Amino acid sequence: MLGAQLFTWLQGADFYHSLHAAAVDLLAPSQGQQRWLDVGSGPGLVARLAAARGYAAQGIDIQPAMVHAAQRIARRTGSAATFRVGGIEALADETAAVVSAASLLAVLPSPQAGLRALWQAVRPGGALLIIEPTAAMGLAQARQLLRAQITGRRKYALYLWAYARQGRAVDPAIYHTLNAASSTYRPLLHGLVGAWLLHKQG
Repeated sequence: MLGAQLFTWLQGADFYHSLHAAAVDLLAPSQGQQRWLDVGSGPGLVARLAAARGYAAQGIDIQPAMVHAAQRIARRTGSAATFRVGGIEALADETAAVVSAASLLAVLPSPQAGLRALWQAVRPGGALLIIEPTAAMGLAQARQLLRAQITGRRKYALYLWAYARQGRAVDPAIYHTLNAASSTYRPLLHGLVGAWLLHKQG
């Protein structure tokens, strides 16, 4: 339960919401309720952002407390996003026009295997969106941004995120192993976070 409360609090930070919104905006609004599956969804921010852009968005998370928090927030905010308990291994039976994962790969035992599972769930012609802190995410960098750039509600949550993630970053080279038809990289939060959008051949 503590983890769900902590991540719900973090998702309430203005900078955190803004960077994830910018990542979701890399996808065009949905035409006809295309399915969006957010894996490791936590309290559901990415799924709610996707639903607001017209997608039939569903978040899955292995922790029931996270799913309960996501469902509660969705009801309170009137979001159409849905949530259920499930892990990355459940993707063998899943397909979606868009699959996303935010701050997930670096905490998996094998980021490479996790990436392959996510990619497998993307329909032909669909897209995979990965949002991950980069190797630049650290306490010194967070301190510098807080002094000069970051403002708004709960801005000091950046310290907590940097402390939790320092020393754990995914090597961006693994995205090139997917043979994507096209790929886009967008630095977020002044490079402390990155969004990778990879399109699958139709």
